Amino acid sequence: MRYVVGYGPRQRGVDGVNVAATLARSSGATLDLVSVLPSDAPTFQRYSPDQAFNAELDEQAREWLRDGLSRVPDDVTADSVVQRADSITQGLLDAATDPDRGEAALIVVGTYHRVRSGRFGLGSLADALLHASPVPVALAPAQYQAQPGVSRITCAVGLRPGNEALFDNAVRLAGEWRVPLRLMSLVALDEDATSDGSDWVRAAEEHAAALVDSAAQRLPAECSVSSIIGRGESLEDAVEGVEFADSEVALVGSSRLAAPRRLFLGRSATKILRALPVPLIVWPRD
Repeated sequence: MRYVVGYGPRQRGVDGVNVAATLARSSGATLDLVSVLPSDAPTFQRYSPDQAFNAELDEQAREWLRDGLSRVPDDVTADSVVQRADSITQGLLDAATDPDRGEAALIVVGTYHRVRSGRFGLGSLADALLHASPVPVALAPAQYQAQPGVSRITCAVGLRPGNEALFDNAVRLAGEWRVPLRLMSLVALDEDATSDGSDWVRAAEEHAAALVDSAAQRLPAECSVSSIIGRGESLEDAVEGVEFADSEVALVGSSRLAAPRRLFLGRSATKILRALPVPLIVWPRD
């Protein structure tokens, strides 16, 4: 199993490595640190300005990757790859779906972009991946510090159909990583301003209880299963009312508008992302 980690010289590259290392400590995955360069410029001479420029870019990328590898903890195995592509997004997707290396289990990227520590700031790269990737994408909050491993998975579950793949994979990961699973339902009162939201809360509690029973039957006893209902005037408020440990990760699914085996970050997931203080894995639709 391998994770593709987008790496560059800025803080978001460091954040991505730290999240990938935390996940790898629980999963046993190896890391492929990938630096993407523009596709080779055309050249028709053995020695040309284009060739010299490409060689200089290649050496710069390898220097960045050496820096990235130096940040990987000793107990995590990592390699580096210089990928040529027309865009950084396409380069990471190509690296993740390389038939010679096998499909990556995750693409991991940092999101540091004019946000305070512990929050997400989606730039063009993360946004593009979240609307095109065929494999799950893990996002690192700003200034994230590597943890000894994942201590718990919190999976966002809703009442609408279409979350089956997300739930199944959350259960699978909890079992493989031998960590507790928490199922999180969020109730935003502004969605039903005519009531106090008690009907929504009751429905969320009943749905979560059924999922807890289902997950508990499929997981070993050491992997406890629990549920929590976040409630607020908005989805962001509901998320902020839920406590998270620094060493846990959250999972959300793609929008129902997503094509099969593709990510598409929907409106609700985007709101959740704004308020989360921990790494987030976005799962494609089946």
